[in-house]
Amino acid sequence: MTTTQVFLKQVADEAIGVGDPSRIDCRSSRIKDPKRAEAKIRRKLRDERITELPCDGDSIEATIAEIVGVKVLCKSTRDLEIFKEELTQSVSTSGYRFAEPPDDYVAAPKPSGYRAYHAVLEIPSTLATKTHLVRVEVQVKTRLQDSWSELTHEDMYKPGEGFKPTGFHRKVARTMADLLSTVDQLADDLAAELETQQDRNTEPTPEEAASADTTVVTVTRSTPRYALAMDQDGQRGLIPARSVKSQLVDSGVIDQDDFIDVSDHIAEGNRLHVERVDNEDGVFYYPVSLPPDARSAGPSLQGKTSAGGHHGPADGIGRSSHRRALVFSTLAQVVHQFCRCGHPGEE
Repeated sequence: MTTTQVFLKQVADEAIGVGDPSRIDCRSSRIKDPKRAEAKIRRKLRDERITELPCDGDSIEATIAEIVGVKVLCKSTRDLEIFKEELTQSVSTSGYRFAEPPDDYVAAPKPSGYRAYHAVLEIPSTLATKTHLVRVEVQVKTRLQDSWSELTHEDMYKPGEGFKPTGFHRKVARTMADLLSTVDQLADDLAAELETQQDRNTEPTPEEAASADTTVVTVTRSTPRYALAMDQDGQRGLIPARSVKSQLVDSGVIDQDDFIDVSDHIAEGNRLHVERVDNEDGVFYYPVSLPPDARSAGPSLQGKTSAGGHHGPADGIGRSSHRRALVFSTLAQVVHQFCRCGHPGEE
């Protein structure tokens, strides 16, 4: 379970890059309660989905694929989609594999309205001298989709487990799912509009430039697309990517066609002299100069941001760091298992 969480966290980091790590949360996990596992096996036997009770670990795992489960919660459907794409690519280069083709209930929701992406991974786990391929179910959902699952599960099944949901229950649950899906879409539309606004307001007008105040700000957050900063009075503002790029071009560090990642050139805690522009769209800080180390950083290898635009990582760049992280993760597991086998003093 821990190995899977580490792997999925690496997938999430590759998917979102430098930015808000809370956009994709891989911390929720569980190992199925033995009593619930037994009940599920007996239901399958009763419904004739299996012909006999499993009597050892391998046959139990073959009967219940989700003994180990990890839930990945995304803030938006856009984050969910980029996580899905990154997971598919990472599995192909990590040595892990899908135990079966994933089920995409986001693209094709269940009749109940359930939306999520399900994948079963085979994760190698070494105990003593034997390596087991453990099947781990990964459920990828937005936070709203997960809330729907919790609400309907509790309300429709928990109160008296002998009751069966009626047509009315199913209709209401489906309506709830569709409404929350609409909210997810609205949130994506809002985020896209805010990004467009960031890109649109990257150059002050001549009038704004003439009346701009010069002040000193401290960078509070730096991402590939922009940085946030705060002045001495606590006023927060945005440093657009285009303004950072303009400084680098004027300094001869990069060419006009080069891509940049703002976080490669401005770091959290940097103090900058800026021109402050306050207009109807927001508060913007345009750097008068950049930190000395930023001016020598050069263009970004990953090419994530060019004048406020977004581009994916170049082939092989992000993947190599990802593979290295997987290697170190695997080595850590080997050391852990070695120590458990009674050889803690050997190197």
